[in-house]
Amino acid sequence: MEISKDEIARLRAIAAGDYVAPPKDAFDLHADALFGGITGFPLPMHAFEVMSGLTLTRTYAHLSAAFILAFSPPAKPTAPHPGPWAAIDAKSLTILVEAKLDAGSSPLGFDRLNTLWFLVALLRLRLALPLQMIAVADRPFQEVPRNTETANVLPVELNLSHLLTAPPRLPTEIDLVWVRNNVEKAARLMKEPIFNRAMQTLDQAGAIQSSGAGIVIAWAAVETLIRPGSRQITDRLCRALAAYLNPPGPTRDRAFNEIAACYAARGGAVHAGDLPEAEEFHAAFRLARAAIIQCIEDGQLPDIDALLDRWKSRT
Repeated sequence: MEISKDEIARLRAIAAGDYVAPPKDAFDLHADALFGGITGFPLPMHAFEVMSGLTLTRTYAHLSAAFILAFSPPAKPTAPHPGPWAAIDAKSLTILVEAKLDAGSSPLGFDRLNTLWFLVALLRLRLALPLQMIAVADRPFQEVPRNTETANVLPVELNLSHLLTAPPRLPTEIDLVWVRNNVEKAARLMKEPIFNRAMQTLDQAGAIQSSGAGIVIAWAAVETLIRPGSRQITDRLCRALAAYLNPPGPTRDRAFNEIAACYAARGGAVHAGDLPEAEEFHAAFRLARAAIIQCIEDGQLPDIDALLDRWKSRT
């Protein structure tokens, strides 16, 4: 590949510390089209319309996240550090999907950046995958290379390590249709402080680094949603959750025993510093996701008194 004289001159100016980059293109985060780059899952089709003004599309961009260690000071503050350099703790993230929010569109009633966040949060909930919207841009990511210096690309989520809260899997069209069918109901529920706290608690738990802390946070989301009160918490919570997620019968009885065992593992993490087994850890997140998904599909908060009455019914 032949390098032009202008590019050689630019590189020399950068090396000398004399280069002045051109201004970024005009960009209004609150009005212009936004393109959120999502890492963590492949889109099973080329494009998918979530709702009017909000679309998922295949793309590609790769973030190299290496810390670079230099060993000599630069000649002047605007110049780069001279080599040699050493890369340490190199990690990377790959964007395979971009979420486009059309200019002027705010279909869910949130501000525009939170509209994209909520879509990603709902995808995380449904897919149980460590998705991240690592950056937003003012143009499709495949158009950024045309002029990297004037494009606006802003970092959003840059967590380079996650604990998996479920076995990895590939998303399907069924998953995306669920998101499309439920995104407006879920957005309306975010106006309810209880649901909002439960949803955000679980969503933020994906960034934890300790399985002991993770199981506590997952159960905190369940407790926030179910609201078992301050007396007989374990019994009330386990019975209500079993009734919330299962019809009467042997399946519900088995679910109660599994829920109680998982909640006991949460107690071990809180009171004895025990780390949960992998299945206990995954079960806590599975139950928390199932409870929030049930709430979204119902379109309303659960009522613990009604759930405890339902528990008493055997048919």
